[in-house]
Amino acid sequence: MTTAAKIFTKLQLRETKNKPKGRRFTLDEKLLSLSLYKQSPKSYRLLCKMFVLPCKRTLSTMMSLIPISTGIDQRMLNVLKINVQKLKPQHRFCSIVFDEVSINPNLNFNNSEGRIYGFEDNGSTQTQKFADHGLVFMVRGIVKNFKQPICYSFCKSTTNRYDLANQIREVVRAVHLTGLNIISSICDQGATNTAAINILMNDTKARYLRKNESFYGDFYEIECESDVVKIFHLYDTPHLLKGIRNNLLTKNVIFNVDGEKLAQWSDILKLYELDSNIEDVKMLPRLTRQHVIPTEIPKMKVRNAAQVFSQRVSSIMAFLATQNILGDTAGDTAKFCLFFDKLFDSVNGNFDKVVDGKIYRTGVKKNSPYHKLWEESLKVLSTMKFVNPSTNKPCTPQPPTLKNWIKTIRSFQNIFKTLNDNGIKVLLPRHLNQDALENLFGAIRALGYRNNNPTCEMFASAYKTLLLNNLMSAHSPGSNCEEDFSGGCLTSYQTLFEMYTNCEANTIEHEIEERVADVLPK
Repeated sequence: MTTAAKIFTKLQLRETKNKPKGRRFTLDEKLLSLSLYKQSPKSYRLLCKMFVLPCKRTLSTMMSLIPISTGIDQRMLNVLKINVQKLKPQHRFCSIVFDEVSINPNLNFNNSEGRIYGFEDNGSTQTQKFADHGLVFMVRGIVKNFKQPICYSFCKSTTNRYDLANQIREVVRAVHLTGLNIISSICDQGATNTAAINILMNDTKARYLRKNESFYGDFYEIECESDVVKIFHLYDTPHLLKGIRNNLLTKNVIFNVDGEKLAQWSDILKLYELDSNIEDVKMLPRLTRQHVIPTEIPKMKVRNAAQVFSQRVSSIMAFLATQNILGDTAGDTAKFCLFFDKLFDSVNGNFDKVVDGKIYRTGVKKNSPYHKLWEESLKVLSTMKFVNPSTNKPCTPQPPTLKNWIKTIRSFQNIFKTLNDNGIKVLLPRHLNQDALENLFGAIRALGYRNNNPTCEMFASAYKTLLLNNLMSAHSPGSNCEEDFSGGCLTSYQTLFEMYTNCEANTIEHEIEERVADVLPK
């Protein structure tokens, strides 16, 4: 049997003959029941008529015993610290991932907690503004595959850049005290995120200048008691790829690869139209209108951007360009697609061996071809400029995507060097993105069957449920991110419950042990 099936079967065998008010449930049984209830309350009510399960009030009482709210919960960090001590030193390298999710502005009074949900709240201060976004921080393992949500807060529109920078400092200090080794931070290209990281880098630069030391701007430092944590910042690479595609829809790109080249979206449109005119057989069967028609492209889908900037699209376009079937710039656009196909593979690798001829989808090693590609890519990206299609003059200001690509590649180089200096020979780049956090948001929206626009109270309840159930983020086939292959949370929910409700948990467990002992043959 699976673990869940074993827990459920033992529950039925032990409690079926007891009266409803005389039934007792272990912590594992309550958490299993809670996961069923959160998936579908209606189905859970039906199961309660067929099997022995805790009632809704029992589950609500259990949830109220764990006051996980906005801000950093010190008791949860204490449990995390206990689990971190079991990790090898090389497995403690991690990154801090943070992102915001849209929620429905609404006010709700929680009777069991005696508080009103719906206002801006970062754990230390609360305003009277209605919150419409939630900010979540998560720890993501780099060498060992683990993930752990740390805290969340509510904000209006977006978190203030100074407040966000302060929250980053607090999270880094709290996580550092657990024994984890933070060497990177990851976020998307939001203006507030970029501004907050710049604040941290400027503070680090000022500290270096006061010491008369050189500062190169590829990292920021945060003082944690007697230690100083050095962090390299990366921007989420799927967001970077979407940024390139979205800008190419309305602008052309000039770049230098063996001479000046010009890439434009119209070449991709011509290729799609030419391929669509072929009956029965298509050269590019994966390309649809949602990949190339600007008004029909889903701007948030990474897959659509990756399938356009692919080796197959590049090779077919380059061949047709040599036959003078496409326009003059089609060959340049083909090189542009191939360039980002290789670059995206190099920051998204997750395999030990080469699969389907993709040499850049493997782990980064000391002698792998990644290092040469990254050095060449930095030179090409530094020459790239988005230009106006009608005048061919550079756009002012330039989109930040190109600068963020350069910063991210340099951070990858620095992270690999840091790991290599600590005896770690292989880096899997896919561990350095936001997929784990995106899957958490997907799991929050999926609780209760469908909850795409939760309120603050719903978000807090779902966050607590997922944290306590240790079921963090099941991958959905239609989701907007790759499966993150994480092994689950580091926090042991049994230890967390015992820390909050030690006496009650021990009493119930003792009662059940005595009951089982009474029915066993002597």
